[in-house]
Amino acid sequence: MSILGDSDLPFTNILNKAWSSVDDIVLCFGIILVASPIILSIGKVTQHYFRYSLWVGQSIIFLLLSFVFLFLLAHVAGETVMVSLLQGFGLGIGYALQPYIVSLLSGCNYYFSGMIEAGDIILVDGAQYKVITNGILYIEAVHTEKDLFLFLPNGYFSNNHLSKVKVR
Repeated sequence: MSILGDSDLPFTNILNKAWSSVDDIVLCFGIILVASPIILSIGKVTQHYFRYSLWVGQSIIFLLLSFVFLFLLAHVAGETVMVSLLQGFGLGIGYALQPYIVSLLSGCNYYFSGMIEAGDIILVDGAQYKVITNGILYIEAVHTEKDLFLFLPNGYFSNNHLSKVKVR
């Protein structure tokens, strides 16, 4: 249905195309507004109710939000545009996200190999910290003598020496 009737003016065609895509954009915002709290709740339930680690909860949130985003992008822009955008994202923004990708891969390594686990004592800048949780992007630790919390990116140990005391 057109706004200005069946006129074939170029401006009218552009206006009709924009008007017909407004409902898709509003629908996508609605889906994001509904899906985001649900996905965040699913992440919290996996951590607290099912007693999975922070890493598992954050991974589930990341994967579900990525799936929703890619689905909506394919719906609004089309498959060929989505492929082109993902290629540009992979090249251009991938370089900017390199520290996060290193932290993500290091977090996977720490989690699955058991290299750093909750309860371990690690040395950071000469101070001892007790690991509380090992997340997907960071390690949460508390100073052993002071009430000082430390959120350390997992990629920190790719450039620095890792020293720890295994407590079991």
